[in-house]
Amino acid sequence: MVFLVASILSSTAIFIIFRTAKHYPVHLTPLITINYLAASLLGFVILMQLDTTPFQKKSEWQVFGVVLGALFIMMFYLIGTSSQKAGITVTTLASKMSLVFPVFFSLFWFNETVTFWKYIGLIIAVLAVLLTVYKKDVQDVRRISIFLPFLIFIGGGFIDTLIKFIQVLYITESETAAFSTLVFFTAFICGTGVMATSGNKLKFQLNNPTLLLGILLGAANFGSLYFLINALNKSQLDSSLVFTFNNMFIVILSALTGRFIFNEKLNKVNIVGFLMAFLSLYILL
Repeated sequence: MVFLVASILSSTAIFIIFRTAKHYPVHLTPLITINYLAASLLGFVILMQLDTTPFQKKSEWQVFGVVLGALFIMMFYLIGTSSQKAGITVTTLASKMSLVFPVFFSLFWFNETVTFWKYIGLIIAVLAVLLTVYKKDVQDVRRISIFLPFLIFIGGGFIDTLIKFIQVLYITESETAAFSTLVFFTAFICGTGVMATSGNKLKFQLNNPTLLLGILLGAANFGSLYFLINALNKSQLDSSLVFTFNNMFIVILSALTGRFIFNEKLNKVNIVGFLMAFLSLYILL
């Protein structure tokens, strides 16, 4: 459970940092690029202790790591852009509702035990996510801005499902740090390539807010993947429950953070969502 809690806290921190960055002169591209450099160094220097052995022998997880790294940075750009175009509420909803993909993949592909009450708990958890992020102004979002959240919904679900697939079939517990490091280093290379080919339109400004928030974002980003994989390996919970609890409590913590730090209001529907989240937790456990 420790790894699951750490994954939830790390993922929630990502949304908090993105929100905070809006108040500073920070450009999205350098912020994301520095984030992935920091995440790569965190994994390679601290967790792997500069050990290159896992990368020297050919393994199938290396190919998946490169693919996942490219998908990661694409998703980060989508989340950052959607937060500005469609708003935080719609973006959070789209990214967290994608939990239905890995949950049902885990249930049916890996033949996890499914009981009537487990189905009820999962349905209540999904409804809790919907209600917790509900805002009246969601209906006012322009139709042109719905496309980005839709891509996040599909892309996030595909990425989480792919992580589960790789975790079960291709990586061992001892390779988790190396796999996570490769994913983020690939994303850093992709981000550097975007900046190098963007000309004068994306000027790399190394101001203090960009550096500090980029490093913090990198630490949170690395933790979100590394701890999630460890939670899948060591939490003794079914994968469907890990993904459900992970996404559900990220939404709850994000909403609470928005209320008490960013002064965002919680309506009665949000409160009902909180209560339903704890009800689903009781049923599923």
